[in-house]
Parts: sequence; C-alpha cells; structure tokens
Amino acid sequence: MRGVNYKMLPALDLRLTEENLDDLYENAPCGYCSCLPDGTLVKLNQTLLGWLGYTRQELVASQCLQHLLTVGARLHYEMHCVPLLLLQGRVREVSYSLRHKDGGTVPVLLNAVLLRDGDGEPLVIRVTLFDITDRRKYEQELLRTKAQAEEQREQLRAQNEQLTRINADLDSFVYTASHDLKQPVHNLKGLFEEFERSATFHDPAAASMVHMFHEALQQLLGTIDGLTEVVQQQRQLEEAPVEAVLLQPFAEEIIRSLPQQREQLQPVFTLNFTELPTLRMARPALHSVLYNLLSNALKYAEPDRRPRVEVRTTWLEGIPVLSVQDNGRGIDLARHGSALFQLFRRFHPDVTGSGVGLYLVNRLVHQVGGRIEVASKVGQGTTFRLLLPGLGS
Repeated sequence: MRGVNYKMLPALDLRLTEENLDDLYENAPCGYCSCLPDGTLVKLNQTLLGWLGYTRQELVASQCLQHLLTVGARLHYEMHCVPLLLLQGRVREVSYSLRHKDGGTVPVLLNAVLLRDGDGEPLVIRVTLFDITDRRKYEQELLRTKAQAEEQREQLRAQNEQLTRINADLDSFVYTASHDLKQPVHNLKGLFEEFERSATFHDPAAASMVHMFHEALQQLLGTIDGLTEVVQQQRQLEEAPVEAVLLQPFAEEIIRSLPQQREQLQPVFTLNFTELPTLRMARPALHSVLYNLLSNALKYAEPDRRPRVEVRTTWLEGIPVLSVQDNGRGIDLARHGSALFQLFRRFHPDVTGSGVGLYLVNRLVHQVGGRIEVASKVGQGTTFRLLLPGLGS
C-alpha cells in the first residue's frame, strides 16, 4: 500500500496529524482506569466517571476498584477482586456491574492487564470497561423468549398427548360401536326381507315405502361400514412401515382394481411419474389415497363424456406434489368448499356413495404433514394437488 506523499499536500497543517492522547483517553466511548496492585484507583477517564456519578477527587487514591464492582452471587467468591485475580496470574475478561453513586448499576464487560516493573513485581493494573446495557437487555429478552417458547412447546406437547389419547379413545369407541351395530342392522334387514316375502300389501303406497325403507337400511349400513373403514385405516397406518413406493406399477395395479361404472365409456388414464418416480409413504396409506381419488374420478364422471384421468408427480419449490386431474362433473367450491373433506358429506345425491373417501384422503395426507389444494369447475372437472413435504425419494 502506497504511503501519503506529504509533498503533494503543501497546505496541510501537520499539527492536525498529531493525536491528543489525553483527549482520546478522556472521551473514549469505553471506560478506562488504572489502579495499584491492591486495587487503589490512580487514574480514571471522564466516561467512567460519568458511569459512576463520582468526581475524580472522590475516587483517585481514596477508593478501590473492587468497591465499585458487583457480581452475581454465583461468581462472587471467585471474582470478587480483579487485582487478586491478576496477582494470581488469572487475567480474564469478566462481566460485572458498576455501582453508581445513586445506587444504580451499569452492566459492563471488564478487561484488565497487569503491568510489572523491571524486577517482575506488580506495578499497575490497566482496566478497560465496555457498557453492555443493550447486550444485557438483548440477552434477557432472548432468555424470556426462549422460556416462553419452551413453555409453549410444553403446552403443545401436553395438548398433543391429550388429543392423541382422545383420538385413540374415539377410534376405539367408533370401532366398537360400528361393530356392535352392524349385526343388529343386518338382522333387521333380514327380518324385513322375510316380512316383505310373506306379507301382502294392499296399500298402493306400500311399494314406495318399502323402497324407502330399503334405502334407509342401506344408508345405515354404509355409515357403519364407513366408520369401520376409518378406524381400520388408522390402525393399519400405525403398523405399516414407511417405504419407497414405485408409483408406476403401484398406480397401474390400483387402476386394474377399480370397479367399472355401468353404462360408462371406457376411461382413459394418463400416468406421468417421470419427474418423481417414487414416494416414501406407508403403502396402505398411499393405496387408500390413490384408490379413493381415482374411484371418485370415475364415479363422478359426466355420463355422456369419456372419463379422462391424469395422475402425475412434480416438485414445487422442493416439495413433492401428487396430483389427480379428471374431466368429470366438478364441484361447486364456492358452495361446498368448506365441507369438502367432512365425514359423510356428499355433493351429488344421485350418485351412490358413503361420503367417506375424501375424508380419508384428507386425514391420511395431514397425518404425514401434507396438505391438499383443490381446483374445480362445475361441468369441466376437478384437480386434487397433494403437497407432501419430506416424502420424496
């Protein structure tokens, strides 16, 4: 690095280059002081005097440095006297508090250096002090924030444990209730069928009432089966391991198992898993998700239009996305969007169903930390986009 060519600055007053060390010492933003080996103060700068609230005459040669310092009880025994530490060869940087004349304190970071004479004897201690009020406030605020966060985590953990217990109790109750109800309802159905065969109905409205009774029984059985399926799916998930599922053969197998809808044109399926060939998920859960979405795509197809269903995987900002798009009836999201994933909710009454499929899909996706986005237009079709963080492989 080139030096300054003072010959090129003839108008410069060289007195301006001379530093006034006394001014620098007195008005430095940090506190300075010097004391004898026993701690007696011999010199202080104006900054330190301002922090302490004393005059120079009140301190120099009459006060010891350790009398102006205070530390926490835990450190008091070890660090009660800076000169003692220095004389023992334990020079260190320590956080202290300065006692102000009016009783207040100023938190400081203290750094001390011991100078010795030609014979190696302690001569003077030079001390530098930095005001760390802002840092202390930040540390205290950080501690409060950490304590609050820890308290919130503990509350959430307790709430999650409580919800887990409640869900387990509810699942057990639902499974038991549905299991216990199924047989009596089947018995009721059998008795009514026998009654229908043996009885003679003279009322013209009887046939309609019998049909309504059959529908009510079927709806009741469907509800019981749906509740049982929800609990069974949950129990299977708790036991099934997470694995990398190769999507192409997996989806093809599901498509082959789909029931063919009556009077429906042959559906066309397009599978595109090039971008993300596998997903890491419990196989039963993934099977339930895809099966329900694909079977719904066929169930709610437009009667006079060939069903076209596209299944693909992509990445969205590092998140795996599984999407299923159809060209079916569509859903009026403005009307039904808030109830789309509720249990036993159905939006096309003329199509048979239990209203369990989308509830299961949403529950399974949420259990693996994902979410579902839905886009739909009535008469044009629906797209389900499953965002599944951490499931890509």
